[in-house]
Amino acid sequence: MPYLRRGPEEDDVKRYHPTPPSEAPRFAGVATFLRLPHVTDPADVDVAVIGLPLDTGVSVRAGARFGPKAVREAALGLRPEYNPAQRVALFERLSVVDWGDAGVVPGFVDRSLERLAAALAPLHAAGVVPLGLGGDHTVTLAELRAAARHHGPLALIHFDAHGDTLDEYGGERYAHA
Repeated sequence: MPYLRRGPEEDDVKRYHPTPPSEAPRFAGVATFLRLPHVTDPADVDVAVIGLPLDTGVSVRAGARFGPKAVREAALGLRPEYNPAQRVALFERLSVVDWGDAGVVPGFVDRSLERLAAALAPLHAAGVVPLGLGGDHTVTLAELRAAARHHGPLALIHFDAHGDTLDEYGGERYAHA
């Protein structure tokens, strides 16, 4: 992957990793994803977890906007240091941070999508892989726009239980269609 700039031989490079429970209890401090440090400077970062708290495109019920917060809360109890089933110590090779949440304009899908894409742009520009926590399914459009603006044309393979392929829903282009 072109994003990952470092290898294990570069031990002098600062790496961000989760705070071990031996240093701080899991229930204390700011609730970040996997107890990662909250950082908004892309230097020395390979992957940035970013919340995309939007649910304006949902037609059935609101609440997906709380997804990033819920995922972070649920991840507090995980032990990400080593995965014994896959024999992977992810944070030995990657520097990962929690970037926080991108801003949205509740009730305005177009403006919110632009804000989300704008929040993702500096990550792409710095070569950082964004890992978005949504939000409803419209956040994917903002993620794709940000990636395409930096990398050029791209393609998406999307698997879903239903097509969501209407041109509009209730007269709105960006909706549960």
